[in-house]
Amino acid sequence: MRITIPGLPPRDASPNARVHFHRLSNVKRTMKDVMIASVLEMPSQDRPNEPWDKAHLTITFRASDKRRRDLDNLLSASKAYVDGLVAAGVIADDSSDNLSYSLYYEKSKEHAATIFDIEEST
Repeated sequence: MRITIPGLPPRDASPNARVHFHRLSNVKRTMKDVMIASVLEMPSQDRPNEPWDKAHLTITFRASDKRRRDLDNLLSASKAYVDGLVAAGVIADDSSDNLSYSLYYEKSKEHAATIFDIEEST
């Protein structure tokens, strides 16, 4: 199952950002809601009937510029998106026992995007 969210994770969601806790809460809530809406907009046959107990998540961060970015900060900034996958019922839990990750970063002339590929694993 693939979910593409336009743009990279918001700067305010970065662990290095110094933002007021109210602003950070609003940003994370919005990110989570965007992921939930993206899952619910998918045709029902493309999403799981029951949350997957174990899954592998591949996140591709596609940038439209040539700036260098820290991959682990992009992952940390994406945490609210992953929480949205749990809330939407795609995965049962985002703990290390249930979810594994692969991360990729690519530079492209296309629009920036954060691409989530989720597969059930055993």
